[in-house]
Amino acid sequence: MSYRLAYLLFLLLIIFSQSVRAQGLQRLFMTAQERAALDAERLRPSPPKIVIPTATKKASPPPRYITFNGLVTRSNGPSTVWINGSNELTQPAFTVELDKRTELSVPIVLSKSKQTILLKPGQTVNTLDGTIKDNFEPH
Repeated sequence: MSYRLAYLLFLLLIIFSQSVRAQGLQRLFMTAQERAALDAERLRPSPPKIVIPTATKKASPPPRYITFNGLVTRSNGPSTVWINGSNELTQPAFTVELDKRTELSVPIVLSKSKQTILLKPGQTVNTLDGTIKDNFEPH
């Protein structure tokens, strides 16, 4: 009998604690104006990036490994790609040509050699020998 009573009290405690907690929740966006402002901010084009002329900048060697971590494609808005844990399209030793991507492959151009490498999400290229491996394979 004591197990049933303890079980019943436990259930009642859970039920009432959830309802009390739910009363404190509020909507993420309080008004339609706030939501419209957030949508407008998201759709606004990003400011142009400052490009250093190639004649004045020194090309650094690419990292030994370049990993394509992921890609987010939006139906209305810019796509985002992560290479080596960064979402910057231009890095010191290579450039990601997001506008030239295919279904899942993204071309990466090495700055020094102008070599183009196509990577899919989860793949890593060894820039020394050009071998491409999936993340589940040992390097």
